[in-house]
Amino acid sequence: MHEIHAIVMAETPRDDTMKTAADVVLALEATSGRLDKERIVQAAWDAGILEFFQGALMSLDALRTYGVKKVPLIEGADDPNFLSGLTWDKFVDIAGKLEARQLTGNAARDVLRAAASAASAKDWNGFYRRVLLKDLKCGVTETTINKILEKNGDSAAPYIIPVFSCQLAKNGEDHPKKMSGPKLLDIKLDGVRIISILDKEKNTVTQYSRDGRLNENFPHIAAQLAKLLPSITTSMVFDGEMVSRSFQALMKQLKRKDDVDTTDAKLALFDCLPLSDFLAGECTLTQTQRHAALVEFQPLLAQISNGSVYVVPKLSVNLSTESGQITFKEFNRDTVAAGYEGIMIKDPQATYRTKRTDAWLKIKPFITVDLAIVAVEPGEPGSKFANTMGAVLFEGEDQGRKIRVSVGSGWRDDLRNAIWANRSLVIGRICEIKGDALTLNQSSDDVYSLRFPVFMQFRGWEPGEKI
Repeated sequence: MHEIHAIVMAETPRDDTMKTAADVVLALEATSGRLDKERIVQAAWDAGILEFFQGALMSLDALRTYGVKKVPLIEGADDPNFLSGLTWDKFVDIAGKLEARQLTGNAARDVLRAAASAASAKDWNGFYRRVLLKDLKCGVTETTINKILEKNGDSAAPYIIPVFSCQLAKNGEDHPKKMSGPKLLDIKLDGVRIISILDKEKNTVTQYSRDGRLNENFPHIAAQLAKLLPSITTSMVFDGEMVSRSFQALMKQLKRKDDVDTTDAKLALFDCLPLSDFLAGECTLTQTQRHAALVEFQPLLAQISNGSVYVVPKLSVNLSTESGQITFKEFNRDTVAAGYEGIMIKDPQATYRTKRTDAWLKIKPFITVDLAIVAVEPGEPGSKFANTMGAVLFEGEDQGRKIRVSVGSGWRDDLRNAIWANRSLVIGRICEIKGDALTLNQSSDDVYSLRFPVFMQFRGWEPGEKI
C-alpha cells in the first residue's frame, strides 16, 4: 500500500491520512492524471474504504436517482471538536428512501437539512452531498472504478457499477448482405436520442441520453409520459428521438442549466420494452411485436400529449423482391426530399439488445451542391496545416436557399498547398461539396450550412464556370 502511494502526486493525501470516503474523493479531485487516479482508487480498496465504493455505485449508476435537485451545502470549515452524528448507514437509509420516493418535497428537504447539520462539513460537502447530486466532481467515471474493481476478484464484484447502454445501429453500407429479405423501414430523424423510463413502482418518469446522462430539460414531455403510468401494468422503457424545429435549436437547449425553453420539442417513439428486459440487456420480443405494442399506445399518446409524443410509423418491405427494391428506393428518395437525416432498416424478427447490432441498420443519404469559393482560410496555429490552407469558405444558393459553409475535409495535401499558393486566383471558382444535410446556420434565420461538408471536385476552370 505504501509503495502505491509513493508514486501518487505529492499534493494527494498519504495513505495514512486517506481514511474516509471524503478523503478519497478529495484526493481524486486534486489529481488530474488517469494513472494517478487509478492508483488512488486501488489504494482506497487496499485500505478497506468501502463507503467510497458504495457511494460511487450510488452516484454513478445512471438508473439510480434521488428526486432532489438542491441539496444543502455546509458553509465554513469543521470545528475540530465536532463529532459527526450522521453515520454511513443513516445516510444510506435516507438515500434509499429518496430513491424509492418515500421521501419527497418538503419532507425530503427537512430530512436533508437535519442530515447536513449532523454531519461534518468535509464528509457532507465532499461526499454525501455529491452522491445525492450524482456527481462526485473528482474526474472519475464508472470505467475507471470498474477497471480497478475487476482486478480485485470476487470480493469487489458487488461494487461494480452498471454501465448504461441501449440498442445502437450499425452502418448499412458495411453490411450489404443484411440488406435483403423482409425488413421494416422507418425515418431516421435529425434529433437527440432520448430513453424514457416509466417506473411503475416509483411512479416516476426519468429521461436519459443514449450514454446514460440524466436529461431533465424536457419537463413537458416527461409530464405527458407520466400520464401513461396508470395505464401500464409494468415499468416500461420508451426509446425515441427528441426533435425540434431545427437540430441547432434543439442542441442550444439540450445542455442548458438555466433559461431552458424546449416547449416546441416533440418526442418521436420508435421502440418500447419492459424495464426488466432493458436492465437484463435483451428483450426477447421481436421488433414486430414491440412495434405492435407501441402502436397500441398511439391513441392514448395522442390524447394526453396533443401530438407532442407520437409513434414513428414503419413500412414493411421485402428487399429480396423487385417490388420491395422499388418501394425501398422510393422511400429513400422521399425521405431525403423531405429533409430527414436518413432511413433505418430493421429486422422484423430481431430482439432488442443493449449494444450495437446489425438488427438495426442506418443509411444516411447525402446531398451535393455547387458553391463558389469566397475565401481561403489558414490552418490552425500548431496544427498540421499551420503554414498552408486549413479550410475554404464557400457561398452560393441551392433551390432558392442561401448557403455559406467552411470546408476543411476532402482536400489532398498537395491540393491544399497549391490552393494556398494561389489563394487569390481561386476566388470565385465553383466546387462540388458533399454533405449529409442542409441545416440552418446558428447565427442566421435564412442562411444554411452543410453538415459534415466534404470537398468533392472543382466544377470549372474559370471563376463562375461549371462543367
